[in-house]
Order: sequence, then structure tokens, then C-alpha cells
Amino acid sequence: MTATTASRSTQRLNSPAEPSEQESTAATGCPAAPGAPQPSGRKRQLGHVINTRTARNWGIGAVCLVVPIALMWAFDKSQIGQLTLGLGSGALIAAIALGVVLTYKGSGVVNFSNGAVAIFSAYIFHGLRGSFDNGNGKLYMPPLPNPLALVEGTWNSFVTNKSDWVDLPNLPTKIDIDFGNGRMPMVTAFLVALVYAALLGLIFHFLIFRPLRHAPPLAKVVTSVGLFLLLINVITLRFTGTFKPVAEPDLGKKTLKPFGNDIVIQREQLIAAGLVVFVTAVLTVVFKRTRFGLATRAAAENEKGAVVLGFSPEFLAGANWVLSTVVAGTFGILVSAITGLDPITLPFLIIPALGAALLGSFNSFWITSFAGLGIGMIQALTKTFTAKSWFPREWIPQSGLERALPFFIIIIVLFVRGRSLPQRGAVSAGRLPFAPKPNKILWPTVLLSAGALVTVFAFGYDWRQASINTLVGAALALSLVVITGYVGQISLAQAALAGVAGFAMSKFFQSWLPFPLAPLAGALVAAGFGLLIALPALRVRGVNLAVVTLAAALAIEELVLKNAKLAGRSGVLAVDPPRINGLDFGPGNTNLRVFEIKAFKDPNVPPSAWFGVLCLVVVVLLAVMVANVRRSGTGRRFLAVRSNERAAAAAGVSVAGTKLLAFGLSAFIAGIGGAMSGYRFGSVAPSNFGALASITLLAFAYLGGISSVTGAVVAGMIGVNALAFTLLDKRTGIDLKYTVILGAVGLIFTAIQNPEGIAGALRLGTGQFRRKRHLELVEIGGPG
Repeated sequence: MTATTASRSTQRLNSPAEPSEQESTAATGCPAAPGAPQPSGRKRQLGHVINTRTARNWGIGAVCLVVPIALMWAFDKSQIGQLTLGLGSGALIAAIALGVVLTYKGSGVVNFSNGAVAIFSAYIFHGLRGSFDNGNGKLYMPPLPNPLALVEGTWNSFVTNKSDWVDLPNLPTKIDIDFGNGRMPMVTAFLVALVYAALLGLIFHFLIFRPLRHAPPLAKVVTSVGLFLLLINVITLRFTGTFKPVAEPDLGKKTLKPFGNDIVIQREQLIAAGLVVFVTAVLTVVFKRTRFGLATRAAAENEKGAVVLGFSPEFLAGANWVLSTVVAGTFGILVSAITGLDPITLPFLIIPALGAALLGSFNSFWITSFAGLGIGMIQALTKTFTAKSWFPREWIPQSGLERALPFFIIIIVLFVRGRSLPQRGAVSAGRLPFAPKPNKILWPTVLLSAGALVTVFAFGYDWRQASINTLVGAALALSLVVITGYVGQISLAQAALAGVAGFAMSKFFQSWLPFPLAPLAGALVAAGFGLLIALPALRVRGVNLAVVTLAAALAIEELVLKNAKLAGRSGVLAVDPPRINGLDFGPGNTNLRVFEIKAFKDPNVPPSAWFGVLCLVVVVLLAVMVANVRRSGTGRRFLAVRSNERAAAAAGVSVAGTKLLAFGLSAFIAGIGGAMSGYRFGSVAPSNFGALASITLLAFAYLGGISSVTGAVVAGMIGVNALAFTLLDKRTGIDLKYTVILGAVGLIFTAIQNPEGIAGALRLGTGQFRRKRHLELVEIGGPG
């Protein structure tokens, strides 16, 4: 090597490469500094390709928008007016999606709770405006159980004379607002609600997601899921659990007829759409022309580089979280007069919002905004089509197709683009919870089974019911141990798959197949649905897969579980009790005696103790099967795929086959749990399954410990109406209605402090104790 070449090589090694003009423009939105080297011909060509691709995408989008409108204009102009009826909900979808993009740009978090933030802000606003308390304005406090209830309830549970009971102070539930007419002025209430939303953004970032900065995607997903559950349960407990129409803010309830009587447009719909387009323009200018926006984009590309340049990634992330919650809260309030207030359906607008964000690659504000508006318009047009005489209402639910539409959009986008989320510069992959190899499972199984038998036979009916709820919850959680704990695939559809099994068993199999063949057949149907959901997992993973499975859960709930052709007009299918050798083992048969034994306490009050025994047998079999899977070669392949898919493929593991097997097996286990749930209630109803139930299941499974069989058992114990919260209710007086709120708070705390879950913490604590004890024994038996 010559001296000239050596000196140039040294110069290249010792001096950082300066970006070209187009690289600087692509990363920061502004041209390179004067004196920077001019871009080479190859880089100019690359920039030309990028610009051509962007122009092509905009062209395709324009054609997809113009052609349908032109066809409507030619054949039925009234449909254009129907199309615009979705602009209001589309504006809310777009605003939620913009918030998702902001949080991802700022901190790398896909916030599944942003829809709940929008609706929560609307409820705060209408509470101040007196919509919930006879016209009197109130600032409602979050419903949390009184911490003094632990002392009060425990004391009173041991005092037999009620005159000696103590009544300690309770937390305030609301603050009265008195502005003369009993409610806060509209502008003031709007500003207070936005301040509330901004505080939520600060809390979410600095107290919750900042500690999770280097956590794996699973921890961030379940944390945002915990926030989702927390917010909607706060709304349900503090405000209302049913739909409530509201009349304000009034965006102009007038109709426009710009092209004659054939096309009728609601002015409030246009104003909502215009406002979200204005906000999109402002965000675009901010992120392309201001120091804050350029710094955020730079940090998204390379956080370490942003720190070197003097920017604080934490400040940028916090500011973007505040922008996200304020934008979502603003449109949650503004559009509430169009959509009404609904604590269940409206928070799930996060699903179409995630579809819009995916279309915008979690980067483009304009594409995301227009995609949100477009999804709202298509949903409105779909509602119009479902009202036509030719629409097959008996096979496809009218409202179900509208709500399930985003699922198909998300599937198409992910299959076309593959991995849609852009990678952030300095986000560590983190570590998934450890999946321990089960050893010496005989004695723990015997002891836990003995404890369950004592509970169902020796305690009262409420404890029997809590034990049965625990066992069914553990069976459902075992399905998540397989798919998420062992394979690392984030599934938010397990409860929906359980519902499929219960519906299939009730509708098709129980009339001609005996127990246990009927629930097994239903579980096989659920496994088939699981394999269908697994197909996107062959192309996407991580947060993308969580988006797909959540949308799939909603689609299954709307198109299958609420299908009148399958479930009847009531939506509830009866489930016959399980029979073994002609004996009714259902929960209602309290007269059943096996070996002349029945419940010792409250023997004639359902549920039957022997139904609890049946549930115990099923859960033990499932737990042993899952433990043996972990110890087998299949389990090792599962863990290899979870650890590194490319390395597993290089070692000869079929990644696609492994994922399909895992999804099918986990769906089968969830199906068995769904069948047992049907036996538990004597019926199968959509309210017990679907998207919300799937989210709740993931929350408690992660809290218990999603990577082990022991964690699934703990998840069952701390589930809804299970043993842990029944104990709290009996001993402390904390009502069972706080179960999901406490579970959501516990989930968030666990994700931050101990990703291994409760079972993992117990395992780690036991291991530390054994190591400490071993060292003490070594010291005692050591020198001397």
C-alpha cells in the first residue's frame, strides 16, 4: 500500500464521514451545511428513486380515492353524501393515529391506549360540563380502592359486633365545580380537559415508558395494554358503562347541498375533517422546519448522535407524548357530539388508527391522516351497503362488517409491506422473560391439586366459584405461555379463539358427540382459526403481530361470535352440562355424589364441587402437556425461534413450521379453556370473549408470569373473580369491581420492575434464598 493510500485510509478512520446533502435532507428535512461534500451520482440516483416512489404512492392513493367517487357520481350520487358521514369518526381515527405516530417518533412506543386517552378526555370535559350529575359540573377523580380499606376491612372481618366496626375516611370521588350555573364554561372545560390529557402524557412517559426504554417490545405492548384496560375501567366505574349521546361541542349541525339535493353533506363532518387536516399540516411544519421537530427526527434515526449534538432524547420523548395525548384528547372532545360517548366501542378505534399509522409507515403525518379519514369514510359507506336489501344480514352482522373492516386493511398492508415499523437508532432489544425448564413437577402438582380439592369441597359456594374461575383462567393463560412465553409471538386473540371453540362446541358438536369429544372438536376448530391468524406471523412479528392479532380478535368477535346465523338473535348459545357415564358433572347439579361424597359446606348451592374436580383434571392435563412441550425437542425449537429466527433457520429449524405449530397448539389449549368456560356459565356469549377479554387475558397472564406453567397458575389465581380478589373482597372489603383496575396497575408495575411476573419473582427469590443458604452451610462446614 502506498503512502498516499495509507494517509487516506487513516483520514477515513480518524474523521467521521460527513453526510451528503440528500442524506441530511432525508434525515432532518433541511439541506446540508455549506461546504459539505456534494452528493455522488449514485446518491443522487437514490434520492431520485425515493422521490419517484413517494410520487407513485401518492398517485396510487389519489387513484384509489378518485375512481370510487367518480363511479358514485356516475351511478348513485347520494352515496357520496353517505361517504362523508364517516368524516367525523374518520377525523377521530386520524387524530388517534397521529398520536400513535408521535409516540413512536419520540420514544419508539406504539401506544395501544391512545384511543382510550381520547375518550377519557371527552368524559372529563363532559363531566365538567355537567353531563353526568344533573347538570352540575364535576371534576371526577380516578376510582381507586381506598388504601385504608385494607386496615378497615381486615379489622372488621375479625370483629363480630357491628357496633365495634371502624369506618375510616374514603378517597374523594369528585370535586364540585361552581361557576354560578353549576357547570364550567365550555372553553374553560375544554382547556382543563386538555391539561388533564397533557398530564397523562407526562405520566405515561416519565413514570411508565421511560423506565421501559430498553425493554423488549413485549413489555411495552403489555404496558400500553395495561393503560388501555386501566382507562376504560376508570371510565366505566366513574362515569357510565353504556352509550350516552351528547350535544356539545356543536360544530355546526347544518346540512350542505353543494351539488343539489342528490348530495347531502353534514357541515360538522366537514369541519372535523378540516380541523384534523389543519393539525396534520401544523405537525408537518413543526417536524420539518423547527429545531424541536428536526431534533426528534434526528433522535429517531440515532439517539446517541442526538445526544452528542446536545439534544435530550428524554425531553423530546416527553414532549411528543404530551403532543400525542393532547391531539387525541382534542378530537375526542370535538367529535364527541358526532360519535357520542361509549366506553367500550370508541376506545377500540385504536385498531383502525393503527391501520392508518401502518399505512403511513409510522412516519408520514399526511398519509396517516388521510388514511384515517379514508377508513372512517369506508366504514360509513359499508354501513350504507349493509342496509341494502341485497345484503346477506343473516350471514354477516351489519355493524360487525363495519368494525371488522380495519382488520382486512391491516392484513393487506402488512402482507404488502412486510416489516412496516421503521427501526429506531438506539432502542435496545431487551430480554424476554426467562422460560425455565420444568423439573420435579410431580410434588408441586400434587400439592396444588390437593389445595384445589380442599377449596371446592371444604369451603362455601363463593370459594368454589372462585376456584373454578381460577382453573378456567389458568387454562386460558397456558395458551399464552406456549405462544408468547415459549415462542415470543405477541397474541392478543386468545380469548377470541376460546370463544370460537365454545361456539363451535355448542352449535355443531354437543348434540351428537359426548364429553370429552365435543370440547375436543371445538378446540380443533379454534386451532384452525389459530393457524389462519398464524399466516401473518410468517411475515411480521413483534408489535406488528400484536396489531394483527388484536384486529383479528375484534373481527372474530364481530363476524363470528355475534353472527346471528351462528348464535341466534340473542347472541347466546346454550351449553349442555358434561356427562360421564350418564352422570351430570355440570356446575348446576349439586346432587351429584361420587363415592358418596359431595361438598361439605353449602352442598346444595351451585356450583357443584364435582364440576370443580372436572376443571382441575383438565387443567392438570393441560399443564403437564405444556411442561412436557417445554422439556421436549419441540420446546427447544420454540425457544430457538424466540431467541433468533435467523440463527434457528441456520441450525435447521423450520421457522414457519414452528410458528404454525405454536399457534395451532396455543389455540387448541385456548379452545379447551373456552369449552370449560361454556360449561361454567351454561352458555357461550360474546361478552365473555372477544377483543376486550383477549386484552384482559394477556394482562393477567403477563402479570402472573407468561413464560412458565407456574405463571399460568398464578395468572388464574389473580384473574377476574378468582381466588386472590375473592380473598381481598372477603377480608378487606375491596369490591371485586376493582379487579381489572388493580390488575392493570399491577401489570404496569410488574412490566417496569419485574418482567418475569409474580411467578418469576418467586422463582428468583427462592433461588437467591437457596444460594444464600448454601453459602452459609459452606461457611459453617469450611475451615476449622
